[in-house]
Amino acid sequence: MRITKSIIIDEKYKRSLKRQSLLVLLLFSFVFPLSMISFPQKARACCSCVAVISIFDSMIWDEAEDQFTDEVNDQFLALERFLVRDLWAARILPVMMRGAEQMTVVAIQQAMIIGTFFDATIQMETQLLLQEIRAKAHKDYHPSVGLCEFGSLMKNITVSERRGDLTAITLSQRSLDRQLGHTNTSGMYGGSLEKIYDHEGQVIKTNRLIHFANLFCNEYDRKNGLSAICQAVDWASLTPQNKMRINKDIDYYSLMDEPWTLKLDYTNNQITDTSATPPIYNEDEEHVMAMANNIFGYDLFVRVPPRHMVNSNEKLTDLQQAYLQMRSIIAKRSVAENSFNAIAAMKSEGERPDNPSAPPATLPSSSRPYMEHILTELGVDDADSDGNTQDEIFAMMGENPSYYAQMEVLTKKIYQNPDFYTNLYDKPVNVERKATALQAIKLMQKFDVLKSMLRDEATMSVLLELAVIDIQGEVENQIKNVDISAE
Repeated sequence: MRITKSIIIDEKYKRSLKRQSLLVLLLFSFVFPLSMISFPQKARACCSCVAVISIFDSMIWDEAEDQFTDEVNDQFLALERFLVRDLWAARILPVMMRGAEQMTVVAIQQAMIIGTFFDATIQMETQLLLQEIRAKAHKDYHPSVGLCEFGSLMKNITVSERRGDLTAITLSQRSLDRQLGHTNTSGMYGGSLEKIYDHEGQVIKTNRLIHFANLFCNEYDRKNGLSAICQAVDWASLTPQNKMRINKDIDYYSLMDEPWTLKLDYTNNQITDTSATPPIYNEDEEHVMAMANNIFGYDLFVRVPPRHMVNSNEKLTDLQQAYLQMRSIIAKRSVAENSFNAIAAMKSEGERPDNPSAPPATLPSSSRPYMEHILTELGVDDADSDGNTQDEIFAMMGENPSYYAQMEVLTKKIYQNPDFYTNLYDKPVNVERKATALQAIKLMQKFDVLKSMLRDEATMSVLLELAVIDIQGEVENQIKNVDISAE
């Protein structure tokens, strides 16, 4: 199409050139013969000019000039029309407009493509960012099984600690009530209630001895020498559970040191109750109190009647002075007994579940199922020869693990399993969380050590006071003698 248009333009241009060429030829053909006429002399030349001028009439020349001018104008107008209308407006301008339009369309299309590339880039970067955030969240907020073990093993530990504090307070208050002779206690009437005298005033049997003979006596002790005292105990008919109670009033290792959990629960009113759900077997309550009786305050003080404590004088009587010394001795005993009560409190059993035979999923507040899992992985046998499951595990930690049992697993047993160290090949954030959990456990253990050191400090203070009490008495006597001599 463009080639055809260019051919048409060339033909018109050729025709215009032909017209202009003919006009120039006419002019030369008209003027050139005149220039070829020879004029002989100057005079004759003047005549010739006149003749030539006469030939060309002014009107003819003007007409020719006008025609020439019109022809030139027509040619220029034709050339102008050709350039403006035929060449520019009809051909070049539409082509340029279409070209500009095509360039614009192509440019816009390219811009749209570039914008699409930008959109795709932003979309891909956004998806990549979301994937990175998702991966980071999965890495940072997805706890491992090893980390969850800490939280599972620490369940109910605060309740166990609180129950232990209650046990310590109960044992301490019970000991003070016994030694001070409070009402409805075994020491209400002093040593006379715990002793039975013969007609000569000699002690033949005490209530504590009767208690020993009926519960803790072992007839095979002292080469069967206790068989006469242990007549109330039928050794052949004793159950394995009753045999375990033999000598529990003096055997500190088997009662206090070896087990992780003691069957102590002073929130109930009974030592043994098979009708309860679950049944109550808190024999260790009796064992601990019997051992405390043997260690602290074996021989109770004589109870002074209240009327003898009345004194109208400012100076203390000998009886009042003796009573104050008695309370001083009881205070010193309570400091020593505090460590015993604290150990018993740490090992007192935790909260009893409503249904101990229920699966672990229904025991959210108990750490026992998770402790069983740890001990089983360590190789502790969970079944005896008779097929009774978990007897050895229960013997170690008890059915309701104490604060001491939970801390034993958290601070010692869990690290005896190689899986703990292989599980450290974990996400960095989980490793940091484990380190934080270990720091928290370490802090708890340090608080326990601090409490123990404070108890040791109090005990050492009492021992120091006992060591200087004689010297203190001598100094006080010297001061009194000086005062009397001064008077």
